[in-house]
Amino acid sequence: MLLFVTGLAAAAAALFGRLFEVSQLPSFSPPNISYPYSVVPMWLSNKEPAAVPVLGESNFDFGMYFPPQGNNFFPLVAPYNEPPRRRPKTPLFIPFTRNNAIMRQTVLGYIASGWPREDIVIIDNSGTADANNLNLLSASNPFSLDYDLFRNRYGVSILQTSVLLNFAQLQNFMLRVAMARHWPYFFWSHMDVGILSHEEETPYSSFYERVLNILDEAESSRLSGKSKWGVKFFNFDFLTLVNVDAWRRIGGWDVFIPYYTTDCDAYGRLKIQGYDIDRVGAGHIWDVATVVEDPEAKFFPPSSQPRSDNGETSNSTTSEDNAPNSERFKALKGELQKIQDDKNANGRNIWQNMQKGGKGEPWTYDPAGFQIAWWETRTWVAAVDFPNGVG
Repeated sequence: MLLFVTGLAAAAAALFGRLFEVSQLPSFSPPNISYPYSVVPMWLSNKEPAAVPVLGESNFDFGMYFPPQGNNFFPLVAPYNEPPRRRPKTPLFIPFTRNNAIMRQTVLGYIASGWPREDIVIIDNSGTADANNLNLLSASNPFSLDYDLFRNRYGVSILQTSVLLNFAQLQNFMLRVAMARHWPYFFWSHMDVGILSHEEETPYSSFYERVLNILDEAESSRLSGKSKWGVKFFNFDFLTLVNVDAWRRIGGWDVFIPYYTTDCDAYGRLKIQGYDIDRVGAGHIWDVATVVEDPEAKFFPPSSQPRSDNGETSNSTTSEDNAPNSERFKALKGELQKIQDDKNANGRNIWQNMQKGGKGEPWTYDPAGFQIAWWETRTWVAAVDFPNGVG
């Protein structure tokens, strides 16, 4: 009996070796497939109102999409930063996990710099199911996101993830939404950034206008075959333009690689397949960890403000403050620079642990404990796999 089992095992091993001989493996080169991008035109039509949200006006996806409500949104964009009426659609995803105040500052920066609010989509990746849209979380809860503020006052959309996603899963989620809408490209942004146009430069072009110029050049070169680009980084990847077709070719993000190295894998595969990773610029982008006081009043001219956070209405409509490079702009620029300097000195992610409330509220977990557990697990795995260190 022992001889029979031994012989059977040897035969199985030999068969396995023949079946999986490396020289016999088929080629895994991606197929040459043509994808239809004409289903949803990326240019606004003459019949289409400019303010239609980029994901539409109706709820869909099992009640996890929340478009803006109403059509009277504030603050008003300064005239010199208003987006052009005739323009391509520029879907911008801003994933949220925690810290509503940081998200608010980021969204206001993009709107003030000319990005159409109807093109902005906050991705609620808090992992709190329907607690945010039902207003079940307190303001001190780190996962609380003010749906009423963003949808009713600022005019941006919110799209929920079904569960808490890690970084690679979130990237695949954004790609999947873009593919479902037949978008050839989309933008995504970190939620902890400060955005301003280069108002100190002449002739003046808004942040968004410069983004449109980069997008026009990128799409023209892609469609003509003159260049093969995968992503375009605005100040590292704080804002990123993504070529969807490139990711169809190389595959999705690897969800089993820890989040601080999964981008190295993904962008490395882009380079291996011959795609360019370009670094471009459109304006000021700061890496921030705290917020300025009364951001509506600081990012927008007084004439754009029906009220401030303090409930005050400003009567100041001086021409100096309603033109580029105003004293208000200079002060805000200096403040955001100081915030970035302090962030780099004190640690990049301190903003993630600023709020300590929410204990016992629906779907709420301990973010600090979760983070510690993750890093402890990572350290243990590294010690087992690389006892002598990595590299």
